[in-house]
Amino acid sequence: MLITQAIYWFIAIQCTLLVTISSIADAQQIGSTTKATARVLINEPQSALEHNAEENPNYGKLDTLRNINRAIDFHASSFDANTSKNQPGVSAVVMGFIADYTGGKRSSPILNLSSNCNNVENCEQVAHDIKSCQRKGIKVFLSMGGSAGPYHKQKWDPEVLAWWIWNKFLGGDDRTLKRPFGDVLLDGIDFDPEGTNGEGYDKLVDTLRKLFKTAYPPRNYLITAAPQCPDLDMYSMNAMYPLLHPDPKYNAYPDLVFVQFYNNYCSANTFDTKGPAKFNFDEWENWSLKNTNGRTKIYLGLMGKENHMDTGYVNYEKLTEILDTIEPKETFGGVMMWDARYAFSNPVSYLNGIHYGQAVAEYLQFLSRTDDIWMPLLALDTASIYKDTMMPLMVPISHKIASLHEPLECRGQTFLLLRTVTSRILAESFGLSGGDIDDHLLSLGIEPTAPIVPGSRICLGVGIKADTLAVTYVYNATISSIKSRPPLAF
Repeated sequence: MLITQAIYWFIAIQCTLLVTISSIADAQQIGSTTKATARVLINEPQSALEHNAEENPNYGKLDTLRNINRAIDFHASSFDANTSKNQPGVSAVVMGFIADYTGGKRSSPILNLSSNCNNVENCEQVAHDIKSCQRKGIKVFLSMGGSAGPYHKQKWDPEVLAWWIWNKFLGGDDRTLKRPFGDVLLDGIDFDPEGTNGEGYDKLVDTLRKLFKTAYPPRNYLITAAPQCPDLDMYSMNAMYPLLHPDPKYNAYPDLVFVQFYNNYCSANTFDTKGPAKFNFDEWENWSLKNTNGRTKIYLGLMGKENHMDTGYVNYEKLTEILDTIEPKETFGGVMMWDARYAFSNPVSYLNGIHYGQAVAEYLQFLSRTDDIWMPLLALDTASIYKDTMMPLMVPISHKIASLHEPLECRGQTFLLLRTVTSRILAESFGLSGGDIDDHLLSLGIEPTAPIVPGSRICLGVGIKADTLAVTYVYNATISSIKSRPPLAF
């Protein structure tokens, strides 16, 4: 939980370990023009995306977190490539789309990258950009389907389609047809069929995986999918159903699913810590455990920014509250954000203006290094000294101590909290009015009596008034850092 303050006002955020922010390329139909957009994937160090190759050799591995100079440089012109430079942690990009499965020569699929490639048989600049990403360790995938395209009405043979995908975009060596990206080998295929019959998709994935095994030298290819949160259920025109419930004779379960928890009744904004909610992450967890023993990782798909075309946006406070609940789950893979231009143009004002996507990436780095924060605290005994007071008990810490990383840069002095206090008591200790504090915290959905636990960091900086101190932020070491720790005897 992070409690951050802008000029004395406390804003509470529950934070926990985020494994991944990811996003896939999608398209929107605007008039008669398909507009490509981009999404990005951000991984945590020692990501949970490592699969047991002995149990299933087709399961791959995504690289660990990297700070890169260029995250995405081949998406639609509506998102300037410069905005993605220096974004921390980007580790994968999925381009969209193949929306025509049979319209090419010899009934092969046709690539559509909108204005990013006018000659779909020779996307030389895109190929250059893919190589640039892959040199930085960034995985690049190609998505099939989308909200519009001829594939909705086409009849296609899963084995033929798999053959051409393998040879045009992956590791195949049949050069009967031109490869749009030349000698580039993509890292996998993403599936995003929408509003159509799903027949054949399980056989298509199974055939692709058989072709993956013929690669020499061996290479890990991933199968991903972007279902909507209701798609575990059978309903008319649910093309995802055969990918989520494949025929048992096919090896077709995706390695990763980027579940869209927006634009639906089960969206993330329906999450409620106080009782039942329509938010159905638990159903996806149970599906993965039952069918793949948890090997299929589930991503929390969110909007990177509120906009007029989509519904279900959750602000940063709400997001971290959700993550407190779902992060410990075995199948949790991370967070997918749609899309890059949103996630990295959505400043969180009370976090020094850093963008929504960047904020999660920074917490990813910080929270992955909290194992040793308890250190000498376990040996401290201060109860006898301060047993009759509720005041906060804190000690200053140095940023030079490697195991006591700050969640954000502290423009002042960081303190370590040694015993539990409430949000209200902490604020009152710095001279604020209890009534005003309660009203503000309640307006944010934070209980004034919510505890801030030992091990939390408190940053004190210069206040807006001369010669005063203000709480810049409070990082509350909640679930992620105490779930495996012994209690402190204060």
